[in-house]
Amino acid sequence: MRLVILAALSIATRVGAQTSYKSASIDNAQRLRLVTTAGKTIIPPKDSGQVGFESAFISDDRRSVGWLALYPNCCTTYPIPQKLVVRTPGRVRVFDGSGFPIWRWAFIDDAKLIAYRQAPVHGDAPAHYELRDLQSGKLIDEYDMPMSDSSATSSKRGPLWVRAVDSQKSSPPT
Repeated sequence: MRLVILAALSIATRVGAQTSYKSASIDNAQRLRLVTTAGKTIIPPKDSGQVGFESAFISDDRRSVGWLALYPNCCTTYPIPQKLVVRTPGRVRVFDGSGFPIWRWAFIDDAKLIAYRQAPVHGDAPAHYELRDLQSGKLIDEYDMPMSDSSATSSKRGPLWVRAVDSQKSSPPT
C-alpha cells in the first residue's frame, strides 16, 4: 500500500510541476515573451537567421504554446513565416511544412493535433493544409484548397480542421 501511495505522489508531483502558460506576446524588439502561470518569464531564442515571431497561441489547456518564426525573404520587403514552433511539456517541435510559408495555424482536438496552412508568397497556387499529431509529428491528413475557392470563402470549405485553421485570428489574445 505504501508503494502505491508513493507512486501516486510521484505522478502527482510530476504532473503538477508541468509548465502552464498565462500569456504569450511579442514585444517591439521582435522577442517572444512567454509568462507561465507561476509567474516565470521565458524568452525563447531566435533560430539562426530568424528575424522575428508572429501568431503566438496558447492551447486551451494552457500546457502548450506555439508561434510562427519569421525569416528574411529575397523577394519581399517583409519577413515570411517559414517555421511553426510548438512547445509542449518536455519537448519543442518544429514544423517547416513543404517549402511554402506557413501563414496560419491552430491547435486541434485539445492540442493533441496541430494544423497549418501553407501557400506561396505571391502567385497562383492552392493553399496546402496539413494536420499533424503533436506528440509524434506524423502527418494525419492533408488538404489542397481548390483553386476556384477564393480566400473570402475558403473558411467555409474543406474538412472541419481546415476551417479551424482559416478561422484562427492572426493576432490572438493572450
